[in-house]
Amino acid sequence: MTTLHQKGVKQGDRQLTAVGVVVAILFLFVTRGKPLPKLSTKKPPSSVLCRETLFSIAAQFGIHYVAIMAVTLISDAYVDPYDPSIVPDGPFHPNTLNTATFLITVLTTINTFLVNYQGRPHMESLRENVLLFRSIQACYFVLFVCASEAFPPLNQLMQLSPLPTTGPPAFNLRDGSEYGRSVVHSVLLESLNLVGFRVMLCVVMSLDTVLVTLAEKTIRSVLEG
Repeated sequence: MTTLHQKGVKQGDRQLTAVGVVVAILFLFVTRGKPLPKLSTKKPPSSVLCRETLFSIAAQFGIHYVAIMAVTLISDAYVDPYDPSIVPDGPFHPNTLNTATFLITVLTTINTFLVNYQGRPHMESLRENVLLFRSIQACYFVLFVCASEAFPPLNQLMQLSPLPTTGPPAFNLRDGSEYGRSVVHSVLLESLNLVGFRVMLCVVMSLDTVLVTLAEKTIRSVLEG
């Protein structure tokens, strides 16, 4: 959050409204999950600070952090250094950086609902909680439509900037930048030039979803025996 603030990343009024409504709806549908009619012989965790929870939080934080910073790195290469909106207290203006970080941060929020919904053996599974399951699917659909710009009017409605179709400008690829030309940074920029920004953004979003789901399943299976 500090890095994004220093880079002047902001959200528009429509974006904040949409995220607030979506999160409220998802929380409502989480509460609609019904307990199973038959009690399980397996006991639920005795504390919210049990090992499973702490490992889960750490794994989710790490994966989401890497995904957000990767998107920030590839987006920052397209930011005009003279854009007044990149000042922390400057006005909101859609650009590649705030558009991409908005999409990835909303995705991580949706992924949090996905992986932290416990389901069986104590309550109905995610698929059985139809309202929540369909809502999460709809959120993924909208996010990837925006990331791929498959329906530009939706991007305009959400105050999203048109995503780049070319490689990063040469003046943003100079050495000695804030991040430096680390190996990771160089690999990201090379991949960006190879597949394009939209594909790269969709890949990072997909990897975040897959990795956080696998990490949660692994932690549950290992710690629960």
